[in-house]
Amino acid sequence: MNLYLGVFGHTALDVILKVPNLPEKDSSIAVESRVVRYGGTAANIARAAAEMDVDVSLASFVGDDFPEDYLNSLKESGVCTYDLKNMEGYNTPTCWIVNDAKGEQITIIDQAVMDHAESFELATRTMNECDILHIGTGKPDYYEKIFERTDSEKKTIAFDPAQELEYVYEPSTFEKFLRKSDYFFCNKKELKVALNYLNEDTPQGILKYVDTLVVTKGAEGSSLYLSDEKVDIPAYEPQEVVEPTGAGDAFRAGFYAGLDRGMPLVECCKTGSARASFSVECSGPQDNLVNWEEVRDRFEKID
Repeated sequence: MNLYLGVFGHTALDVILKVPNLPEKDSSIAVESRVVRYGGTAANIARAAAEMDVDVSLASFVGDDFPEDYLNSLKESGVCTYDLKNMEGYNTPTCWIVNDAKGEQITIIDQAVMDHAESFELATRTMNECDILHIGTGKPDYYEKIFERTDSEKKTIAFDPAQELEYVYEPSTFEKFLRKSDYFFCNKKELKVALNYLNEDTPQGILKYVDTLVVTKGAEGSSLYLSDEKVDIPAYEPQEVVEPTGAGDAFRAGFYAGLDRGMPLVECCKTGSARASFSVECSGPQDNLVNWEEVRDRFEKID
């Protein structure tokens, strides 16, 4: 079986808390609301992409407490879960996501089983059967094995360590992985970290290492950097903003849905913006699943 996209990273449970404002150090604040949602960056991307008819495999580790309903929902969306491995004796990663009224966010994560990924077998089926490998959050020691394995296989690799870039990666490891990648995804904050690690002054400096840089900027849209140009892509204005969790993952899913259909990279970023707009209209990263036709409709309204 040949698949288009293989997504490596977290499958997690998200505990989403809403507060009036993020607390200062050594202070407390009351929670206004609490919900538990299915999440994890890799699972979010994979499920959203599958709902848009992208053939996608999810490569991730979960624990004994992984809900069967979550597994079934991934399968029902069309995600190949062969490499979603349930590891006996471990817990499933859990994120506590705190959002305030201004849209600012902090996240606390228990890596759980993913903290031991380097001791587990590689997800070889995803590596072998997928055209594009999206390397997301997770242990660099595990991903180093994947990069080594794919060196001679000419796989297209997108590197997207997300928030873990700042506290999981050493600059030397980041640079090594970046040199082996074709795409680099990040948000504005992660871009600053990347530039600092590489001793570069501008985003264009990252193009010394990869062919394509995609920077997501929330309500400001996104920026696409190529060797000869920079293109700013506006966001699609959502009907309402409930909370931002998973919007970046939704953007990536939309990007791949466009890429899978042979669309130019600028249009892929527009499909990413269109897909992300649905995500912020709900309270969980997998709560507002939409098909390609719905995304295409919003895509056509982006200037």
